[in-house]
Amino acid sequence: MESPFRTNNDILWSDDDRVICHTDQRHANVGGTIHGGVMATMLDSVMGGLVIRALPDDRTAVTSSLTVNYLDPGYVGDVLVATGTIRRLGRTTAFVDATLTRQDDDTPLATATGVFAIIVRTSPS
Repeated sequence: MESPFRTNNDILWSDDDRVICHTDQRHANVGGTIHGGVMATMLDSVMGGLVIRALPDDRTAVTSSLTVNYLDPGYVGDVLVATGTIRRLGRTTAFVDATLTRQDDDTPLATATGVFAIIVRTSPS
């Protein structure tokens, strides 16, 4: 599942339904840790991807609400991994949870909950 935004930022979807980022200096904030926006993007991406994969081809999903709780910093050079679980998949709405960890030691860095609107897929104009 390729997304230009994620791909351009080296945030990649894996074959086992995870989102992975090998961080480098481009992902850092002014304090030298991984930018919260990178972490939020990874969490949103894994949750949205799981929902989209669970839908019929004529439907897609967009984020309606995203809540992120930051627990611990990530550092340049960390390999970050986001995993998620669909809690409820309805006809028009999905509720999903996700966790972001450091691959080396499974340290939880952030958690998130997301609500996704399920919409009809349209082709770009």
